[in-house]
Amino acid sequence: MPIIKVMSTSKDRRRATAALPVMLLLMIVSSVGFLPAQSRRLTNLPPETDDVRRLHLDSAFAPLSQLAGFRSRIDVSRESGRRVLVTTESNPGYRYMLFVPEVLSLEEDAERFPIASAGTYILRRRLSDGKADQLKIFLHSDPGFFLRIRPDSASRTTLTLVVAGVRLSHEVPLPVSLETLLAEPFEHLMDMTSRRVDWSMIYPDTADPAYGDVALVSRRTRGALHTLSDADDGAMDEHGNLVLIDTLVAQEGQGGLNCSGFAKWVVDGMSLGLHGSLLPVAPLKTKHFDLRGHGWTEPLEETRDPYFGLDWTRNLATALLSAQRDGETVHPEAADVRSVAYHAYVRNVGYRVERLPLILYLLAVSEPGHFYLGSVSREFGDDPPLHQHVHVVVLFPYFDEEGRFVVDVMERNVETSLASLDRRYHSDSIHLVRIRANRAFAPPAIQH
Repeated sequence: MPIIKVMSTSKDRRRATAALPVMLLLMIVSSVGFLPAQSRRLTNLPPETDDVRRLHLDSAFAPLSQLAGFRSRIDVSRESGRRVLVTTESNPGYRYMLFVPEVLSLEEDAERFPIASAGTYILRRRLSDGKADQLKIFLHSDPGFFLRIRPDSASRTTLTLVVAGVRLSHEVPLPVSLETLLAEPFEHLMDMTSRRVDWSMIYPDTADPAYGDVALVSRRTRGALHTLSDADDGAMDEHGNLVLIDTLVAQEGQGGLNCSGFAKWVVDGMSLGLHGSLLPVAPLKTKHFDLRGHGWTEPLEETRDPYFGLDWTRNLATALLSAQRDGETVHPEAADVRSVAYHAYVRNVGYRVERLPLILYLLAVSEPGHFYLGSVSREFGDDPPLHQHVHVVVLFPYFDEEGRFVVDVMERNVETSLASLDRRYHSDSIHLVRIRANRAFAPPAIQH
């Protein structure tokens, strides 16, 4: 006997789902041992629109010929006070019914009903037989955060969780049907799955002021990019002069920064704001032979410098840590990101570039207020081909004022993106070190 019986007529079905009996819901929760009301302790949840969805439940599961004639409309949810676009779409294989809550954006020209917005429900039905085979629920106003729920039987379903474009949970069993889930508040689904899904990871406290610190450092960095020139092997020394990293000799002509020099310039902004000084270049070139490398790479240290980016980023991060601890000696690996949920850290290599969106999201949730220096490791050169740390980037993950997850990516003297990094280094690895953001950040002026 099913826990919730699916009624045989549309009128009965509407009465049953509209009521959502509390006793039956409690029976569901207690029978499978779920934790109660976890969702009520979380913030930044999607707007509840279950009353609007129940209003159109008959249409959602009507014969396809009838659904094809559905006229789009906008209803107001009494639950959230939010307007909801109710519409249909189709393609050669499916017909969809969509419930899209209005986005209350701070941006005047923002789209009011974007499909990939927090709280959007999309029911998919096959044109071949009319069966509903999927319910998709967007968790954030971001296409990479959603639930995909599929029927397992008439009264049971399975849930797959996707975060930052990566599948974290797959086919978690649920003792309810697609029809019931479409009619229920989203919070009921959260409570039902609280032992299998860490909802606090999906809905962190995005109002933490530490995120504003990262956003401010990123914004000030972006504002000064136009003052920076590009130059191979270029960096700024402790006196503000542009020099060659290899020789420490002053650059000729206009001068500029390479990727490593740019990362130093950002860290110099932290050092200048907090301590009133820039970092010298020479100590940043220190090679940590006792921590990385192999016997067969040692002969190539001078000609190929395979671990330069790794040593450089570690030295930048620990130089700041040392200054914050009154010159105390800091271990070179002290700022390494060595633990991220769902990921295995490879020492001196880091993580896969293709997983960066999820990694940075999890880091933003678990350690608000940090930005990261990344050293990209890939096979490079020939005679012999060698895995080398060949590129350095600066990554700023944070939640903005509207609670959206953002990653600003900057390298050399330009702003790029995670998508750009993925196109160039998809199958490669990136090692991360963390730096605490501070509102004292002051981008150094370039002396040409």
